[in-house]
Amino acid sequence: MPRLRTLVLAGVLGFVAVQARRLWLATTMETDHAAYWRRRRRSPGDVLLVALGDSLAQGLGAVHPERSWAGRLADAIEARDGVRVRVVNLGVTGATVAELRAGQLPAVPDGWDSPDAVVALAIGTNDAAQDTPEDDFRRDLTAVCAALPAGALVADVPDLQRGVVQQRGRRLAEIAREVVAARPDLRPVALEAATHRVRVWEAGPDLAHPNGRGYRRYGAAFTAALPLRTGIPRA
Repeated sequence: MPRLRTLVLAGVLGFVAVQARRLWLATTMETDHAAYWRRRRRSPGDVLLVALGDSLAQGLGAVHPERSWAGRLADAIEARDGVRVRVVNLGVTGATVAELRAGQLPAVPDGWDSPDAVVALAIGTNDAAQDTPEDDFRRDLTAVCAALPAGALVADVPDLQRGVVQQRGRRLAEIAREVVAARPDLRPVALEAATHRVRVWEAGPDLAHPNGRGYRRYGAAFTAALPLRTGIPRA
């Protein structure tokens, strides 16, 4: 019996230690990931990928930022088309669609609308969390989509898993699909469907973002929406 208690105590202490390390990693991720994407932006490539969005574009929750949906999409393009991808990740942690419209669209690089570029967008999780009015979300997302080049990949809102935020997210996902459907030259990304029933082992250290394994769902959804190959008209 004493041995059993010792084993249980050791297990509890081990779990606490692992969680403490996970939480410590979460406190440094935002700065570390932003620095990574600044460096990545300076790397040359044959194809330009412009990522617009929030912390999910940055890859918060994954220890390695290149496992975000933006990084996984870049990897998929490189593997499929045999090209090098330059990534300009304009995603900002905490961004809403209104903030993306005001801050990220004016910052897009030259050439983002060329046939050799891929533009990808995922936004709405913070709008769901902050209870952005649906009419405001529709207005701003419509304006953002109007500014995107033909062939841009635009996601709906991921399944936020629980409670009132999940309900808001579902409604915003519906609105996002309606907005994209009104622009048939855009390519919809079924992010909500891809993120149903996320498992606990797919969660990052803050339990609010996916980890590297969880981002596979996001990457797969974006990759599935790609045209047959890059560098050709995508309307």
